[in-house]
Amino acid sequence: MTKTEQLNALFAQWEAEIPAYKNLFVKDGIINESQWNVTNPKILFITKEPNHYENPRAGDFREEWSKGDCNYPFAYRIAEWAFGIIQGFPEFISIRHPKDLCHEYLQKIAFMNIKKLGGGSNAIHKNLVAHLKVGRHCHFIREQIRIIDPDLIILGFSSHKRLIEMVFPDIKLNQCGYYIEVAKLGKSKVIDFYHPSSRTGPPAAYSLLQNVINSNVFKELY
Repeated sequence: MTKTEQLNALFAQWEAEIPAYKNLFVKDGIINESQWNVTNPKILFITKEPNHYENPRAGDFREEWSKGDCNYPFAYRIAEWAFGIIQGFPEFISIRHPKDLCHEYLQKIAFMNIKKLGGGSNAIHKNLVAHLKVGRHCHFIREQIRIIDPDLIILGFSSHKRLIEMVFPDIKLNQCGYYIEVAKLGKSKVIDFYHPSSRTGPPAAYSLLQNVINSNVFKELY
């Protein structure tokens, strides 16, 4: 089975076990497996929930982003960060129009939310914590990460420690020197970074991520 087929099988089980997800499950994962297989490093971005609060609906980020239907700042930030990591952080000013960058670089990554049901533009953390306690939800999250098997995980939890502890109970985060924490999780390096919708200016976030990845603490993770 391909990773995409494995993820689809997992999603079917996940939706069946959590009543709130019935017919509303929002899928995600490896956007384009053929490109993922030849991209180095393999990057997984993890955020909180889809922004579908006013019109909850089932969906699939893999289909949406494969078509290039991603004309919004959230996707632009992820594409910029992926571009920087994969290309060795050229000057930010060299980045092409965000929509063009999105169409190319979102094909090279994996992306997932820890909640597969639409929420508002601002996630309410106590509700997310309660949601993660339902059934085997955290088990399914960890199984999705295991199937994806990334080299690098960028967390966009807005440094919400309770969420991190629930999803990754064994993780040990360390300051890298830029008020950003990093860790090792199995074979994957982890960066507890900003949410892609953060109000931090795009060039500033891009430069900060560059500094984190070039820091000695991050390089020495093993």
